[in-house]
Amino acid sequence: MNNKNIFHIKFLVKGVSNTPLYVFFLSSFLYLFSCQHLTAQDNQRYLALVLVNIDEKDDNLGVKEIEKAYKLGFNAVNIAVLWDYVKVYRAGTSNPWIQVDNQMKKASELGMKIGLRVWVDGWCGDDKSQWCSNFNDNDLMLDGDGRYDYAQSGPGKRSMTSFASTSSLTRMKNFTTEVMERYKKYQENGDILYVSLATTGEQELGYPFGNSGTDGLFDYSQPMREAYRIWLRKRYCNDLNQLKKAWGNDFNGLKSFNEINPKYSLYFQYSFENQDGRDWYNFRHFMLKRFNSEFIQTVKSVKVTRPFKFVNDYGSVFDDLSVRRGTMAFQDLGEGTDGIKVNDALPYNHRFSMDLIRSNMPNKWVMNEAEMKELVSNQTESAVYAHETFQQIDQSFAHGAKMVAYFPNVKGKNLMEILENAPKFVEVIKNKWLNNKTDILVIPKGKMTIKLSEFLFDGGCVMGLGKCKVIPIWQDISSKNGGQPVEVILEEDFIKDTLPVCADASVNSEYEGQLQKVDCQSGYGWIVNKSNISESVKYEIQLDGKTIKVALSDSLNPASQRFFGNAKHGFSFKLPLLSDGEHTLKIKIPNSSYLIGNAKINLICANSSKQSQIKPINICYKCEELNVYPNPAIERISLGFNLLDFKPVLIEIFDTLGRRVYYSDTYGLAGDNDLEINTQNYTSGLYIVNVKIDQKYYQRKFVKK
Repeated sequence: MNNKNIFHIKFLVKGVSNTPLYVFFLSSFLYLFSCQHLTAQDNQRYLALVLVNIDEKDDNLGVKEIEKAYKLGFNAVNIAVLWDYVKVYRAGTSNPWIQVDNQMKKASELGMKIGLRVWVDGWCGDDKSQWCSNFNDNDLMLDGDGRYDYAQSGPGKRSMTSFASTSSLTRMKNFTTEVMERYKKYQENGDILYVSLATTGEQELGYPFGNSGTDGLFDYSQPMREAYRIWLRKRYCNDLNQLKKAWGNDFNGLKSFNEINPKYSLYFQYSFENQDGRDWYNFRHFMLKRFNSEFIQTVKSVKVTRPFKFVNDYGSVFDDLSVRRGTMAFQDLGEGTDGIKVNDALPYNHRFSMDLIRSNMPNKWVMNEAEMKELVSNQTESAVYAHETFQQIDQSFAHGAKMVAYFPNVKGKNLMEILENAPKFVEVIKNKWLNNKTDILVIPKGKMTIKLSEFLFDGGCVMGLGKCKVIPIWQDISSKNGGQPVEVILEEDFIKDTLPVCADASVNSEYEGQLQKVDCQSGYGWIVNKSNISESVKYEIQLDGKTIKVALSDSLNPASQRFFGNAKHGFSFKLPLLSDGEHTLKIKIPNSSYLIGNAKINLICANSSKQSQIKPINICYKCEELNVYPNPAIERISLGFNLLDFKPVLIEIFDTLGRRVYYSDTYGLAGDNDLEINTQNYTSGLYIVNVKIDQKYYQRKFVKK
């Protein structure tokens, strides 16, 4: 234990009354020991140079700057790799990746750690020209007033396609795979500190937030609306009356789930008022989390001997913009990650920011990003300490940051000119923090609890300052304890009510699993709840139509495609003595139609179960069955289908002349799906419905009266 911690224990003991000193000393020692044990990591802190790579004209941009940063004392670099630069703008060049290639190579040669940021939005301009032309207009994220261009913030005018569009997911997964395969050698060498996903113009994860306080909430695109209706059907078990009861009298006139639109208010936080708003908030949260989880799974699918680490990179998690970004419930969003990084603006309260994140992401990395907007006036230590960018970096490290990124953005100065001005600046940080190997973990003094719901409807802390109820309370506790870090617990109450109203959580969850081996005596496999990858999953075994076992997955199974650390996804079972002949075995989620892969089979047993033969049953659970009804149709049709898992669904309707009259690029959820399509304005006649589910194609016909 270092001297700093010993002093801290003495300070605590001095302030305690009515407590035996030996009891308090022992408990303090055990707390510190356990914290050090839980954070079995190196105590190296990092100062990282940020390379956003939005200047596509210079193949060698960043290489000399990385060398300069290394000489100054930087020990890490954040490198962004842009989908649109690589796959669109530079696609015809001999090596579209050359800029990032050169930067990665140089950082590795110098022994600098790399934060690799995968950026998957695109430059759009004012008229959806050039790179944005690669997007389907239907897929672009829209705000509540139907505007895509209000998302064009950050460096350049950039837009993101909907998280509910299969094109978004496909683009992200394909590009991520290319990036990871191309640079996995650096992961094997231990050069990559973490990877992150960016979906906004600011190179952050979340929904766009626009350019000003009057901008609307995202995303209200057609794919998002349709996916929301499907989600609501699952949430309320396809019972419109249950939804009406939950949402109140204002919705008594609803005749169909297909009439529902997400709630929208000009004052964005009020878009989440009442149960209909709460459902909309939870759905947005669900879609953002699912998109990032698929990113994590894609990275994990790349075969490396050294596992990747993942960091969610946000603008902030407590300001007013975080309400629009959808990043306030950061603890749940961070499930399966190794840390969190925020890019708080210079005026923000950085000590509060670090306290909030650290308290709710225990034993995970906490990071911040500081923007250099003004040069240091002169190369003296006092000038450095007075600089607001240094203050942000210093406060972040003091409150438990593992890394702080340095974003050079001085008006009229290029990157090298800014670095030329920074020798004393970096020297002070290096001496105070980078060479400091004391525990990164800090011991808080004082504690407070806030609720997500209250924080949300306060609109967050306006511009990260004390213009909210939370920060003044924190300031009071902190000042009473000599400015020491404070434990700030965020109760994410607003996202807890996500279960369907008619059954248990399994009905509304997404699952993935596999029955890996079975005979007439026993079997084993794995199953994962993709919405909560850390939890054990309840499963049910049915033999010849009767339930013989209901249990939780209880073992580690590295063969699982979604294997995460210590998550218990595996299960095994023994069967009772089976009579000779054929038996049917099914493994499913209780109160759900979900069957895990290969988990409805026929067992042919003979000789007292000493021999067995497994024969799959050809049923519609193996091949998604599609129904179109009513047929003939008058005002609407419904597409009914059952899915084993969350899958992309593409729907097109054509008339007999081959003209497309309907298009939807959306998703279906595990279990029964029922998607309504309004046909009231269709002319009478024959129509053809083409449906693509995952990689399978179906065609149906219906008549419109």
